[in-house]
Amino acid sequence: MTKIDTFESITCEYNTGSIPPPFCHRYKIEITRSKSRTLQIGLNLEYYDRDEINEEEIFDEGFSLNDDFSWKGALPEIWEKEITEKLKSTNWRKKLSTNQDGSEFSIKIVSKDKTEILQPADTRIWENFCQEIIQAVFELGEKEAPLFISYVHKLSGHHMDQVDFEYSFANRKIHIISPKNRQKSMEWVEGQQLLKYIYNLDYLPENGYEVIPKKQGNYISPGDGLWYELSQKNNVGNSTNEKIKKLVDKLNTYLI
Repeated sequence: MTKIDTFESITCEYNTGSIPPPFCHRYKIEITRSKSRTLQIGLNLEYYDRDEINEEEIFDEGFSLNDDFSWKGALPEIWEKEITEKLKSTNWRKKLSTNQDGSEFSIKIVSKDKTEILQPADTRIWENFCQEIIQAVFELGEKEAPLFISYVHKLSGHHMDQVDFEYSFANRKIHIISPKNRQKSMEWVEGQQLLKYIYNLDYLPENGYEVIPKKQGNYISPGDGLWYELSQKNNVGNSTNEKIKKLVDKLNTYLI
């Protein structure tokens, strides 16, 4: 398979394919080295086929009437290393194919005088990486604030332990806020693993709380403004006890 260790520009294109509206979308990310060698980025995100459904269906799924987004600007310096390392660690194939879920993903890489349109052997890894890039652009373009996640272990009465995590995708930094834990930050890789634990559960907004309940328990606010009890019988949908226990055990390590 093809190996790549440098680039002058990268263009990533993705299309969800057969997913129905309001979820179906496509995006194009263009990253180019400027004359000053800084990385310039352009993002164009577009949702389509929404004329086939009514406004109420769009709102019910948590979207708005204008979720398209375009932005151009500079990426922080940290992304130079991240993108280069991702290129080097990827096995590339020249024959493009549609993903099993019907989505399409390809990358055009310009390096010196060579231009190739390729596909990662494992498209999922690059699709996740592109989602991090998009989230970084949302922050840079002030569409969204950094991701803020809170966890509370509530004991009897008013006593509770809390830890907060602030994820800045733009700077690839994670800030930990806890009265007990002296650890003030964590490595990005560790933070990615924590997010996998967190978003491996099903959070149902209709079961969320606007404020932390008074009763004893473990509660998480995963970034949507609501609190969810980490208990299978309560607020995390069809998530298994094993998944919930793994998450609670992991979060509790940051309360020490």
